[in-house]
Amino acid sequence: MTTTRWQPLSDREAGLPVDRTVHEGVPEHLEPGLRSWVRDSLVTESLVHRVVAALRLNSDAFDNGRLPSSARDLSGVPVDLLLDVVDCLLYLDVGEVAHHEYLVKHPNVASPLAAILSKPAKFVDPVDRLDALLGDAASAYQVREADDVSHAGLERVVDATVAGSAVMAMQQAEASGRDDASFYLRSSWAKAYSLHPDASGAYVDAVRAVEDVAIPLYAGTDPRATLGSVIRELDRNGTTYSMVILDNNAVPAKVESILSLMKLLWHGHRDRHPGGQTSAPITLEAARAAVHIAVLLVQLLSTSAVARSLPPQP
Repeated sequence: MTTTRWQPLSDREAGLPVDRTVHEGVPEHLEPGLRSWVRDSLVTESLVHRVVAALRLNSDAFDNGRLPSSARDLSGVPVDLLLDVVDCLLYLDVGEVAHHEYLVKHPNVASPLAAILSKPAKFVDPVDRLDALLGDAASAYQVREADDVSHAGLERVVDATVAGSAVMAMQQAEASGRDDASFYLRSSWAKAYSLHPDASGAYVDAVRAVEDVAIPLYAGTDPRATLGSVIRELDRNGTTYSMVILDNNAVPAKVESILSLMKLLWHGHRDRHPGGQTSAPITLEAARAAVHIAVLLVQLLSTSAVARSLPPQP
């Protein structure tokens, strides 16, 4: 999604600040574009049927009382289903389907000579068009690209700097040999910010990401270690560890700040043991906070921000 927000000329000339509003759902100014995108991007009847099957669409939802069999029909879904249709199309790799159909219609496009003689229309990826449309409309959603953790789909827009920090933490975890931490961070992020978020699953994966980097460092001899084991180790032997950053006395800082974040993440996992007196469902807000705590902890621990203190010199 484009990060620079366009501003009308009249607003620029009036010296008004850029409007940073994001719009939930399908606002009126986005609806025609989304319907047009569905109509123009669905290039096969079989893909229409897959969307109908995946979303369990009912004929009662359509004015003509029939399930859609064409792209035009599907583009007429009720507005409350429109984002689900778009999300499903991304999941079903609509871009790949469109590209395949383009190559079928233009079999010689790869030949330089044929391309010069026939001059076929250039392929435009519908996924790119969608992402641009959502950005222009200041939608609360953007396109999430497929990776080794999740399929493509819609996800909530997050500040670019914050999202970049998460990507950096994932890359740093991989660089330090903690591939599982990177995997769980990606999974946690996807579950927290998808069109239909999974708060409990996001929290679980946030904890797992931290465990993958923390357990080998502080509880590696225990085959049943958890984040709780790491916390107990730092609680009991915190003086044997220190931060690489210095405190106000210009000596390596103690690990209380790291330990505090670990405790917050661990104790906040209130649905870990259902039926307990303090058990409670994980809210989406709590899950997203847990994801960002995990991002910070994975980044710090993957870069050796906490080290064993050197023994005092005799």
